[in-house]
Amino acid sequence: DAGGGVIFTAQELAAATGGELIREGTPGSVSTDTRAVRSGQWFLALTGERFDGDAFVDDALAAGCAGVVSTRARPANWTAGYVRVENATAALQALASDVRRRFEGPVVGITGSVGKTTARDMCALALGDEQTHATEGNFNNHVGLPLTILRAPPSARAWVLEMGMSAPGEIAALAAIARPNVRVVTNVAPAHLEGVGDLDGVARAKAEMFASASEGDVCVVNAEDARVMGMTVPNGSRRVSFGTRGSGADVEVDAARSEDERADDRTAVFPPSALRIRNGKETVSVCLSEPGAHLAACAACAAAVAVSTGVPLSDVGARLAAFASPKGRMRVSRDAATGITVLDDAYNASPKSVSNAIETLRDARDRGHRTVVVLGDMLELGSSSHDLHVDALRRCLDAGFDVVGVAGDAFAAAVTRVAAERADARDVVVAEDAESLWELIRDSASVKGSVVLVKGSRGMRMECIVQRLTSGGGGES
Repeated sequence: DAGGGVIFTAQELAAATGGELIREGTPGSVSTDTRAVRSGQWFLALTGERFDGDAFVDDALAAGCAGVVSTRARPANWTAGYVRVENATAALQALASDVRRRFEGPVVGITGSVGKTTARDMCALALGDEQTHATEGNFNNHVGLPLTILRAPPSARAWVLEMGMSAPGEIAALAAIARPNVRVVTNVAPAHLEGVGDLDGVARAKAEMFASASEGDVCVVNAEDARVMGMTVPNGSRRVSFGTRGSGADVEVDAARSEDERADDRTAVFPPSALRIRNGKETVSVCLSEPGAHLAACAACAAAVAVSTGVPLSDVGARLAAFASPKGRMRVSRDAATGITVLDDAYNASPKSVSNAIETLRDARDRGHRTVVVLGDMLELGSSSHDLHVDALRRCLDAGFDVVGVAGDAFAAAVTRVAAERADARDVVVAEDAESLWELIRDSASVKGSVVLVKGSRGMRMECIVQRLTSGGGGES
C-alpha cells in the first residue's frame, strides 16, 4: 500500500495463518498498533504480559480498519473483516514467512554481540540504500522482525534484517522466519549473559544463524574472532570472511591516512576515518565522517556482504561514504555556542561496545581535548557483571579523562572496589541514576570545549543527559 506494507486479502490472511475467516474484509496491509493503523489496514491484535491488543479493536474499527485478526470471538455487531487465529504472535510470524517465500532477492540476516546495527545500516548502503529494505530501530526480535518483513515495499530488491537475542533458540526462530541467504555473525562478546551463561553460551546462540543455512547460502564471518571462526558452516554453504589487513580474510580493511595527514587532523575532535578495502581483485578508498573504533570492521563486513551478492567493490566504496550514525549510536553533536562536542552512544551498552567508545574518546584526549565520560550500568551480565564493570572503570581511569561520572548500582560497586587500590577512583562522580548524575556533573561536563561521551544500557535512560547537553542550555537543567 502507500505506506509500503504488503497487501493481503482476507482469504490470504486466513490461509497464511491457519485461521478461520469469520467475516470478509477488503484487502490491506497489516498493523499491530492502533495508534498508527490507517484506514484500509488490517489490525492484528497482539497480546502479551503487558499489553492486550484485543482491548483496542474498537479503536481500530473507528480508525477505518479493513478488519481484525484476533484470538477472540468476533464482537457483536462487528462490521469489518474478521479472522480468528489460535495465537496472534504465531499468526504474525506466519504472515512474515509467507511474504518471505514470495521474495526472490537477497535476504541478509545479521547478528552479533556488538555493532550489528551499524553493520546492518552499512550493509543496506553497500547494497544500494534506495533499493534495499532494512530493519529500522530495534525491530530485531520475534515481533519486530516479522513486522519489518511485512513492511517490505514491492520495489525492494534486497532485504537486510537485524536479529537480536537474549536467550538460546531465539536466533534459530528468527532465521526460520527470515530464511536469509546471506547470513552474518559480526562477533561474539559479553552481552545478555543472564540468558546464555557465558561467552561460549553467546557463541552457541549466535551460531544458530549458520546452523540452518541451505545449499548456496553465504555465511559471512569475522576472521579475527576465534569463536565466530569456530562456528560450523553447513556443507554446500559458502564461507566469506572479513577482517583487517593481514588477517587473511577474503575482504580486508586498513587505515588509509598517511602520518602527515594524521598530523593535520590533530586539532579535530573526531577527524574523518579514511579506509582502504580490498577483496583480492579490487581496492577502494572510503572516507567516513563518523568516529568509532568499530567502523572499519563494520565497513569490511558490509563490503563482504555486498560483494557476495554481486555488487562491485567500487560501488560499495562510493556508497559507504554516505554512512551516518543513527541517534544514540556513536552520533556526534557539536554546539557552536558552547563548543561542547557530545558523543551520543546512549542507546545501549555492553563491555565490548563500552571499550570501543572509550577508545574513541581517548583518541580525542590524545589530540589535546578536554574529555568527559558519563557511563550508566551495563545490564544483563549475570554473575560476570561486577568484574566487567570494574574492568570498564579501570579503562576510563587509565585513559586519563578529565571527568568520569557513573550511574547505577553496578558501577557504584565497581568504584568502591577500585578506590581501595588506586586514588584516582575516588574522584569518580557516582549517582544512583542518570538524572541524579546530571545534577552532579552538569557544570564539569558543560565546560566550553569539552568532549563528552554518554553511554549506558537501555534501561539506564542515559539519553536524558544527551538531551541536556544538546539542548543549547549547557549547564541549565
